[in-house]
Amino acid sequence: MVARVEEEKLEFAGDVAGQFFPREPFDLLAQHRSRRLVHGTPVVNTQYWTEDRPDSFALQMAQQAGIKQGDAIAFGHTHQLWHHAIEGMHFVNCGTAGRPKDGDPRVSYALLRVGETGEITTEFVRVAYDVERAARGIRESGLPNEFAEFLETGGKVAWAGTG
Repeated sequence: MVARVEEEKLEFAGDVAGQFFPREPFDLLAQHRSRRLVHGTPVVNTQYWTEDRPDSFALQMAQQAGIKQGDAIAFGHTHQLWHHAIEGMHFVNCGTAGRPKDGDPRVSYALLRVGETGEITTEFVRVAYDVERAARGIRESGLPNEFAEFLETGGKVAWAGTG
């Protein structure tokens, strides 16, 4: 049953991706704990929140988002999976549904689980899809070939003119 639910979530994410990004963060409340979802950061949707940012940056974003110990904030924009727990708060980058930047062309997403006692665990999931077909569609659309190569290499392509 879990696999079916995960497949449905992925299908839903694929349907929604590209149609809109919320202008404002939105929250899920479960067991009196907050799960805030944003695209980039709670401050700016286009800001990159990379794994190498210092803990002080994450704590500043937690303050901006209004999360506290036991809460979680999930975000994307950098298209790279990671999870850090800092001062009892969880910071989760959810991955990508079609523009990988970590060398792995598969779709990636994070599955956040909250246990009965409130503990949070994160599972990173990878899903294969027909990358060749997607790349062919990009090439046939007239978009730059680098876009297709980006998919095929999982984001590890030398852009034209970069030596």
